[in-house]
Formats: sequence, structure tokens, C-alpha cells
Amino acid sequence: MIQSIKMVPSGIKIGKEQLNILGYADDIALIGKNKIEIRKLFVEMENIARKFGIGINQEKTKYMIVERKNNLKKNKIGHLKIKKLQI
Repeated sequence: MIQSIKMVPSGIKIGKEQLNILGYADDIALIGKNKIEIRKLFVEMENIARKFGIGINQEKTKYMIVERKNNLKKNKIGHLKIKKLQI
């Protein structure tokens, strides 16, 4: 799944590498410059997960915006309602 998502052109550049996903055990973090990139990555991840018969747990799924201005109005991607992570 991670290899397929890495192919989506998005994310942030660190050195010479483009980074749009981090995975550890059964956790995945999608990384994008804006909400449009994150939505694209999430839809791709959801499609790939469906092919493998893997479900995304809506109760454990959260998003975090790291910027000075937070203007995200919708907290829904596809059919999942996503909770905002408070820091």
C-alpha cells in the first residue's frame, strides 16, 4: 500500500526525496502541502486498502494542520468524518 501511495505526486521535499507518507506498524501518516493533496492521498489510500480488503478505522483517524492559519472548514474526506487532532 505504501509503495502505491508514494507514486502519487504530492508531499514535501526533504533533501532530494519527496515525502508524502510515513508508516510505522499499522499506523500511516499522509503528508501534503495543502488539503487538496491530503484528500488525493486519502482517496488513493482508501482505494488501495479496499483492494486488499483492509478497512480504515474512522474512530482512530485524525488530521492535523501545521500552519499559522487554519481555515479547514470541512472535516470529511470521502465518506469518513475525520477528527481534528489537538496539540
